[in-house]
Amino acid sequence: MTIVRYVNLDESELDQSVLRYLTFTKFISLITYQSLWFSKLKILQDEYEGVLPAETETKIHQNNQGWKSLFTSPEHHKQIDAFPSNNVKDGRELTVVNCWTLNTIESERMWGEYVGSSEGVAVKSTIRKLATYVYAYPEWSHIGKVKYVDHQSYEMTTYKAQQAHERAFLKDKEEYSHEQEVRITSISIKTPWCAGMNGKPLTRKDYTGKNMNNFENPGLYIGVNLHKLINFIILAPGAPKWFELLVRRIVELSKFPCEVERSQMENV
Repeated sequence: MTIVRYVNLDESELDQSVLRYLTFTKFISLITYQSLWFSKLKILQDEYEGVLPAETETKIHQNNQGWKSLFTSPEHHKQIDAFPSNNVKDGRELTVVNCWTLNTIESERMWGEYVGSSEGVAVKSTIRKLATYVYAYPEWSHIGKVKYVDHQSYEMTTYKAQQAHERAFLKDKEEYSHEQEVRITSISIKTPWCAGMNGKPLTRKDYTGKNMNNFENPGLYIGVNLHKLINFIILAPGAPKWFELLVRRIVELSKFPCEVERSQMENV
């Protein structure tokens, strides 16, 4: 099940540590469902998720004009002109992602943006463990580091630009470069390793035939081996004692072989 398709990543970087910041609700979801949530690109905050860089889109549009000589119908010409935008629309619907940060040192900004209180956690893993213990279907999935770009000026080959997963590893540098994001991308299709929206394992009927499509949901829960995926659980800065005891008890009941630590930011 290991994901071996890398983007902006090579073998020497696989043992780098990653963090995922979680509200307590999302932490409970992770523990209970034994799955990670993969969001469709179209529902993420960054408006540039999965879009074509402007100059590359212009180049693709110009290249496509040659096809019009083979078709005389105005309707066909409209379809040719719509190829780039339809490619983007389909990619934002069909591509799902799960996101981590490469910062091994905790970030006050990330705690604030993704947790927003002292009652949350960050879970720690490595890129290699993500590739191995997150059960995204390998033939459809990629893992790698996000490249932060200016979508107005960035150029990429027309071949790569028309691959939704390649565009999924581009984000706006002005707004998001501080995240140093590592992400897994996959296709929004149900598999035997997915959970339903209620967290229950899917039946064969749920992921075969037309039911494998996932148009009705904003993403997928994809199963993981949590006991091997998670190295440490870090409490949000300033976590009250009762919250620490609660998280420790949850970990104990879940039989997690990992440590629960207080935030290093409390020692600064």
